[in-house]
Amino acid sequence: MTLTQTLERTLVRAGLVETTTSEVNKAREYVNAVIQDIASRATWWWLFKQGTITTAASTRTYALATDVLTPVSFRDTTNNRTLPIKSDSDIDLDDPDQSRTGQAEAVYLTGANSTTGALEIGLYPTPTSSVDVITYRYYKTIPEFTSANDADDLFTTHGIPLLLHQAIYMGAAAMIQVEQGDDAGAQYNESKMERIINQAREVNGRSSGNRSYRLQRDNADVSFSFTIEEGSL
Repeated sequence: MTLTQTLERTLVRAGLVETTTSEVNKAREYVNAVIQDIASRATWWWLFKQGTITTAASTRTYALATDVLTPVSFRDTTNNRTLPIKSDSDIDLDDPDQSRTGQAEAVYLTGANSTTGALEIGLYPTPTSSVDVITYRYYKTIPEFTSANDADDLFTTHGIPLLLHQAIYMGAAAMIQVEQGDDAGAQYNESKMERIINQAREVNGRSSGNRSYRLQRDNADVSFSFTIEEGSL
C-alpha cells in the first residue's frame, strides 16, 4: 500500500468524501503520528538494520547512519572481535586525556552530529588502522513522511509490514474523528487499530521461529554457607 492509498483510506474511514489538500495534509500528519506510536509499541523485527563504518587512523569519532534510533551491538569484523558498548564515564576514568591509541576495544556514545543530527560514537582507544571495518546492528527510526513520500510503498520502501497498514489508517482516522467531535466513530476505529496492533505483536513474537529463550544467570560466584548450630535439632 502506498502512502497516497493510506491517506485516501484514512479520510474515507473518517467520513470525509471531498478530499481537499488541507485534509490530505492533515491526514498525513496523523498517519505520521500513528506510525511513530506503533513503532514504539514493541521491539519490531522490521525495524532492525545493520550498517558499517571503516576506521581512519587517529580518528576517534564516527557518525552512524542517519536513521539510527538505538544502537544494539558492534563488532570488529576485520579482526573477528565483538566490541562492548561502554559509558563515556568509564572511558574518561580509564583515559582522561584520550591519549591511548591502538586497536579499538570498545564503543561509547558521544552525541549527535552537529550537521546531520546523526548519532555519533567514539572508538576506544583511538584507532591506528585505516582499514578496520566495524559492523553495527541498530534499531531504526521511521522518517516523517511529506508529500514527497506519497508514492512510496509502506512495505517495500519503508519496511512496514502489510498486517499493520490497516491499523495505520484506522488510527489516523480516529484522530480526525476526535477533532470533528465524532467520539463514537473515533472509539470504533481506535479499537480496530488496537486489535490489529495486538495481532501484529503476536506475529512479531514468533519472529525467532520455534526457539525459546530464558534469562541467563552467572553461577560462577554463587556460594552457600550453612552451619548447623548445636541444639537446633
